[in-house]
Order: sequence, then C-alpha cells, then structure tokens
Amino acid sequence: FTPKIQHFTSYLQKYIAKTRYNKKGYAYSKISERQTIIMKIAVCDDDKIVREQIISLIRNEFPNAEIVYFETGEDMIKSKEDFVISFLDVQMGEVSGIDVAKHIREVQEKKDREKSIIIFVTGYREYMEDAFDVNAFHYLLKPIDEKKFHDIFSRALKEAFAKTEQKKRSVIVKCNGMQKKILLKDIYYIESSNKKVVFHTKDDVYESCH
Repeated sequence: FTPKIQHFTSYLQKYIAKTRYNKKGYAYSKISERQTIIMKIAVCDDDKIVREQIISLIRNEFPNAEIVYFETGEDMIKSKEDFVISFLDVQMGEVSGIDVAKHIREVQEKKDREKSIIIFVTGYREYMEDAFDVNAFHYLLKPIDEKKFHDIFSRALKEAFAKTEQKKRSVIVKCNGMQKKILLKDIYYIESSNKKVVFHTKDDVYESCH
C-alpha cells in the first residue's frame, strides 16, 4: 500500500486519545507518582559555604534528591557519573564550570544521550555568554537569593519530571493476537493507511491492525 506519513506529534496524540476508549485495541501506560522518583543532582563548587547552601536549598525543595557534591571540576569529570541536574560554579581552579559543562555535553553527544539540565553559579554576569554554548538551563548569581533559587530550581524540576514522564510513556501495538509495548521515545514516525498503522522505531518496524 502507499502509506501516508503523518506528523508524529499530532498523529500520536490522536492515537493515544483513541486508546483510552478502545479496550480491545490498545493500552496506554502512565508514569509512577512523582514522589517515587529518585533524582541524581550534582553540586560542584570550590566554595564550601556556597556548596552547602545549595545542598540545603535542594533538600528543602526536593527531599528525595540523591545529591553528590564535588569540590573541583576535575573531581566531577573523573567521577564519570550521570546527573539529571548539575549546579556548576563557573570559576574553579584549573577546570572551570564551563569546562565541566562542555565535557558533559561532549559525552552526551558521543553516547547519544539526552541533554541534562545545567545551572551555572557565578558572581559575574559576563560569563553567561559562554553558558549559551553548552545549552545551560539558567544561572544563579552569588550571593544566592533563596527566592531566585526556588524559581529556577522549580522550573528545572518541572522539566526533568516531564522528560522522565516522556521516557516512560508507551503504546501497546496489537495485531493478530500479538502485543508489543513501544516506548514513545523510541518511535521515529508513524504511517497509516486504510486499517493499518505502522510504527517505525529505532529497533524495528511494527504494524498494528484496527
């Protein structure tokens, strides 16, 4: 058949909307409650007072956070850990927060990983031009204002949870008695024609029958 390529977002929204009412055809999975999510957050700052302040503010906002702190940029790079959110001091010894951010982005691009959230901490606005080069989420000026921290961190959490939700969403493709769960993040595009829907994913192509 000659498939008609649908716009992924609009078609998928229609597809999912339909599954909510079609018990025989498809199913839609939901993410677990937000409070069950454990999120790894890095705090990298050579100033102990600022570092401990950021850690305290994070715990006040999100007690479930798994916080790992570093005193130098070298230590964070050597750890080779992945973090959902990273607070990076711009000025630190030989390896600056900008250097650490560039390293994070290089690793994510090389391994085809989703970009994490980077928030710079600095006492100088002039460094913020460099932040755009690494797709920083935002920045905090020293001394840190608690209200400003709350606003920025709340937005960062909202984005992080949205990404987590997107990763866990899925559709169940069913045809001829067989079922296959497909994560939305793995779908490249969808084709439809007559009574068939074809899902092109990173692993394979799956055909669904209405």
